[in-house]
Amino acid sequence: MLEKIIDSKEEPSKKYTKSDIISPECIEMLNFRAQEEEKSSRLYEDMYMFLDNLGYTGAGALWHKYAHEEMVHVDWARGYLLGLGIQPEMREMPLIKSSYTGLPDIIKKSYNHELEITKQCKELASCALKEGDHMLYELALRYVKEQHEELTKMQTWLDKLEAFGEDATALRFLDNEMGELVK
Repeated sequence: MLEKIIDSKEEPSKKYTKSDIISPECIEMLNFRAQEEEKSSRLYEDMYMFLDNLGYTGAGALWHKYAHEEMVHVDWARGYLLGLGIQPEMREMPLIKSSYTGLPDIIKKSYNHELEITKQCKELASCALKEGDHMLYELALRYVKEQHEELTKMQTWLDKLEAFGEDATALRFLDNEMGELVK
């Protein structure tokens, strides 16, 4: 239909381009979003391996699941760009340098990481609004809603650490509870 309007001799002769649909700034933000979601996946995969190696098999399995969920979020941004006929960029990924002290440390670092990702997702929504890109704003809201879920998950784990402590028995119960969420 759009091609018919674009090529119609009865309509004005304006040719539409991709920049009429999405701004270069928004394209950059979507490529950045995909990169950051992929980095999140790699971070959580690294945390999974650390946890599993320490014997926290339940928590490790949960962080492994979190890693796979992040890759779904990568596809949201890339799929959006592809739907507009724009080739997403495959950006270089930094090396993940493990420096964890245990399950409580991973929970705290994951929460802080999700705070940063939430800030980025809000910036994507602001960019879409500034550009008047209501289609992109809908996708940005999907990311923001997902971030609320991510923060809620991590806040729950922080609350349990605070309520029950970080001794070996409490962490064993927490590890078991986390493992049950993967089954």
